[in-house]
Amino acid sequence: MSWKLKEKARALLAQEQGTSVKPSGGKLSLALVFPNYYHVGMANLGFQSVYRIINELPQAVCERAFLPERTDLLEFQRSATPFFSLETQKPLQDFDLIAFSLSFENDYPHVLTILDLARLPLRASQRKEGYPMVCAGGVAAFLNPEPLAEFMDFFALGEAEELLPETLSLILELKSKGVLRRDFLTRLTSVGGIYVPQFYSVTYQENGHIAEVLPRKGIPPIVKRRWVKNVDDYPTHSVIHGPGIELGGMFLVEIGRGCSFGCRFCAAGWVYRPVRMRSLGTIEKSIQSALRGEKKIGLISAAIGDHPQLKDICSRLRAAGGKLSVSSLRANVITRDLLHALKESGHQSITMAPETGSERLRRLIRKNITDEEIFEAVEMVVASGIPNLRLYFLVGLPSETMEDIEHIVSLTKQIKHVIIKNIKKKNLPGTITLSLSPFVPKPFTPFQWVPFEDLKLLQHKIKHIQNGLKNERQVTITHDLPKWSYIQALLSRGDRRVSKILLQVHKDNGDWNKALQETDVNPDFYVYRFRELTEILPWDFIDQGIKKETLISEYHRALTQG
Repeated sequence: MSWKLKEKARALLAQEQGTSVKPSGGKLSLALVFPNYYHVGMANLGFQSVYRIINELPQAVCERAFLPERTDLLEFQRSATPFFSLETQKPLQDFDLIAFSLSFENDYPHVLTILDLARLPLRASQRKEGYPMVCAGGVAAFLNPEPLAEFMDFFALGEAEELLPETLSLILELKSKGVLRRDFLTRLTSVGGIYVPQFYSVTYQENGHIAEVLPRKGIPPIVKRRWVKNVDDYPTHSVIHGPGIELGGMFLVEIGRGCSFGCRFCAAGWVYRPVRMRSLGTIEKSIQSALRGEKKIGLISAAIGDHPQLKDICSRLRAAGGKLSVSSLRANVITRDLLHALKESGHQSITMAPETGSERLRRLIRKNITDEEIFEAVEMVVASGIPNLRLYFLVGLPSETMEDIEHIVSLTKQIKHVIIKNIKKKNLPGTITLSLSPFVPKPFTPFQWVPFEDLKLLQHKIKHIQNGLKNERQVTITHDLPKWSYIQALLSRGDRRVSKILLQVHKDNGDWNKALQETDVNPDFYVYRFRELTEILPWDFIDQGIKKETLISEYHRALTQG
């Protein structure tokens, strides 16, 4: 047992505000785990919201846990200290339920690390009576849970506000009756949105494609994703403030859920349908609550400009003495009023996502923004006195050519010209930062069938952009490593057989290159293969409220526009 680790946890708690520590006697105890570091997890608004929702239930108590930093991980292993929660340093193995919040596929190996540290069998089939139930939720889980299916007792598919109260109420009832594990899980499937992988058998064809997914008798063949019909019933904003949190010093407020644009590459734009906007009154209450402590308010939504009362939100926030922050803005919804509010709030940079340099590819991915609209937005940004610009681009989109890649270079140069032309009038410095990300096809999008771009070609394209802009002063380029995007593509669209790779990665201490060589599962089968439109996909058993015919139709439209 390491007192050093426990003292570090207590010191961290002492610096937090908003933490909930409840007596656990007679209540359902739940360890909410974010499989990444504290500063990443605590910047996740969904994670904080789930923490609040559970602790507001009188019959439940929720404590948090995070992936240990490297030095702490070694200390857990050296001292043989069972992995514990942050709030009371209670071993995870002593909780009734361990729930992983999954936002990013590349965090999947960390799930196994944490289960191992907690001294739990990694596979769900190996956990007998007396072990806590292990489950997962979050957007990565309800896009495609299958790569982790071997490790989870169950998944909660959908939005937590709708799912959690009903699920936890039933779990508490079953716990009080002493229901055994298998019967416990069987009863849980009566809750819409609950998926128990062990009750579904998957068979495969000789070519590796899925042949059939058969549920056990009495188990629903389709699991419906749950969603909140009236988001005003569940105000979503920051709960805890602590040290070292990404976006630290900012109070986050969700103003809407979903996106009306329907970009063909964006999973969030499809699975968070229908679009739902919070009322001005509900948002104002969250802002007033925030201004008792923090002065800077971060507005959160898949598409900030979607909100019909955005101008009123900004003006009332500023009138109340708050400072405004947003993550990214769509070029054709930027207004002078919004930029004025951001400038007054101290913004020195604006982020936009053209996604690609060519209008042809923008039409193909349904990002219907013209070059002219981008230039007009840049002029407004600079005229507002905000000199710096961050631009997000995808590389490796379907039908992309080197000409499209060259358009990223030329568009950037034209944007720089617009900035310099307007900045001279104000004598302000101006920088452009390009953020390049390899395109990763996602489930439940019109591009779920297309292959991931070849790694060498991705590297060539990124190098071409770097070379094309290397002599441009005030232009910097950052990019995701293509090899990690390859891993994300594997985990995004993999089936249960990918669990073998995850187990090997865990055994090899995170060495993906070694693990991929040592398993008999071919990762290229999941990453580079074009899927037939008639093929059974690993996630087809989930009903997101999106007809497959709609996705196929959008896919065909993309081909005709490309």
